Amino acid sequence: MNSLSKLRIQLRDRFIRYYTDDLVKISRKRRANQIFPRKAPYSKPLTQAQKDEIIAFWKPYRDIEKEIKWFAFYNAPCEDKTQLKYYIPDGVYFTDFDFPFTSPRRSDDLDDKNLYDLYFHDVNMPKTVIRMINGEYFDKDYHLITIDQAMQLCADAHQVVCKEARLSLGGHGVRFFDFSKCTIEDFKNWLTNNKCDNINVQEVIRQHESFDRLHPNSVNSLRIVSLMLDGEIHILSSIVRMGRDGAAVDNASEGGIMCGVKPGGQLGEFAYDENGKSWSQHPQGAVFKDCKIVGHDKCCELIKTLAGRLFTTSGLISWDFAVGVDGEPILIEVNLTYGGVVIHQLCNGPIFGDMTEKMLARIYRHQK
Repeated sequence: MNSLSKLRIQLRDRFIRYYTDDLVKISRKRRANQIFPRKAPYSKPLTQAQKDEIIAFWKPYRDIEKEIKWFAFYNAPCEDKTQLKYYIPDGVYFTDFDFPFTSPRRSDDLDDKNLYDLYFHDVNMPKTVIRMINGEYFDKDYHLITIDQAMQLCADAHQVVCKEARLSLGGHGVRFFDFSKCTIEDFKNWLTNNKCDNINVQEVIRQHESFDRLHPNSVNSLRIVSLMLDGEIHILSSIVRMGRDGAAVDNASEGGIMCGVKPGGQLGEFAYDENGKSWSQHPQGAVFKDCKIVGHDKCCELIKTLAGRLFTTSGLISWDFAVGVDGEPILIEVNLTYGGVVIHQLCNGPIFGDMTEKMLARIYRHQK
């Protein structure tokens, strides 16, 4: 291949990369604007002094006036108003912060639950029963099997949970099967008629009693955000996600609520849904300020040992953990890009905390 041909390929790849990245950013901004109207009722109007302070703080970095509505949204849960200017609006976070620290296109390829047993072979995870990969069936050890063999393995497990292996968001595509209440044929019909041809089928997790007390009908998980920066892995925010009203999943998009978690496992005073509605008590009874969960700190320590495995793709990761009956972490999912920020800031304040000004300077340094 001559030099001219190499140059053409480099220019083509660069064009595709930047064109694709721009489309992703436009899509993320549009999504942030689409979801805001549901949150507006829970906003608290800003005073003129607050607006002036926020605009002046952000002026060296970028024009923030079009995003001022997000500061009104966070004005309601924000107790220390001197911190209000440090909140990151949703669209700004996903285009200006998430994007530089993650690789959306690479993340989509790597974030595959059917590959987790390869990435995290030494980590406690839900036990895989079977895998569907591009429409073909495999056992937990990646051996090709027939559909009838796959059905029998699932029936032998008695209860299974099916998850879309790739590009799943907000708990969509999660389905539970209890073979004391359904037949193998029912399960087979669902699996073969499903539009998704990449599915991971797992044994059902049994969670620690401290999580069970919050809502026993769902596996209530920890969502922890980590950032690798300047040779250190920072734990930015931790929340516990809870189902409610008998729901089998804990995701915000499925009606779940979230509460901040402090080091040591103490829950915050209030939980929130994705739109900003707050609760001091779970609809099923638990008073959040009186609750302490087991295993949180172990999850944070485990993250610090695992984050380096994925650093070539993402330095800003949202990790999902359950905690087993023995109090040990169970890694459920790793979100390498586009991990939500709204619920973290509702529960715990500005996502970057004391690092906010450092992060702003790093992201926008070309404008200084």
